Amino acid sequence: MGFMLFVGIDLAWSERNGSGISVLEGNKDEAKLIASKIVYSDKEITEFIFEHVGNKNALIAIDAPLIVPNEEGRRLAEELVGNLFRKYNAGAHPANRKRLSSWTGKIRGEEISNVLEKLNFMHNPNIKKLEESRKFFEVYPHPSMVVLFKLDKILKYKNKPKRDYESRWKEFIRYQDYLKELKPNVIMPKELIKMNVKTLKGNALKNYEDVLDAVFCAYISYYTWLNPEKCAVLGSMKEGYIFFLDLHILFPF
Repeated sequence: MGFMLFVGIDLAWSERNGSGISVLEGNKDEAKLIASKIVYSDKEITEFIFEHVGNKNALIAIDAPLIVPNEEGRRLAEELVGNLFRKYNAGAHPANRKRLSSWTGKIRGEEISNVLEKLNFMHNPNIKKLEESRKFFEVYPHPSMVVLFKLDKILKYKNKPKRDYESRWKEFIRYQDYLKELKPNVIMPKELIKMNVKTLKGNALKNYEDVLDAVFCAYISYYTWLNPEKCAVLGSMKEGYIFFLDLHILFPF
């Protein structure tokens, strides 16, 4: 068994905003971050994947709703996430066509899905251990962080009302520390994982956030490849779904 590629995309809902994208190269023992970038257009995402993956096998984890059949309200997947993770502040925002298309008139996740299928990737969240394939699937990182990092509440590093830079920087440092301790190990450049976040504000901090989230999404696909029996899919391909790591740790069904 050689190396496999694992891609993470922290997808913005509009091409006007930056999306983080990262690629890990890994085997059964460890993975290494080989590329990461902030991109904007679907074309840039395509070019990045073509450059760093090409025709090789890869699993792509995307933080964005990919299947959204409902015009309003929320998908079953978000309802289930809320029931399980609300007490950790890790409930998901409602995904519906009216809300997601309000920026551009299109569902960005559906557009990216079409792009990836043209690159011969299959939309399929069902992963087999150490399989060699080209697949992509939807993830929502916060709940996976809760179970993987054993959190009482989510990491509050994102820009929200009543969160100042000092509190966010503190949470970013916690995020960095957790990423350094990932098992299996992920080798990352020191300039990324040891970034002095207190030097970052505004767009610079947002770009750093998006890259870290993309790295974590890539790790989700890597972890899944190694431990599919520990992962779970809430929802369905018909109604929409969300993929999680180690759900059984908190909720032994």
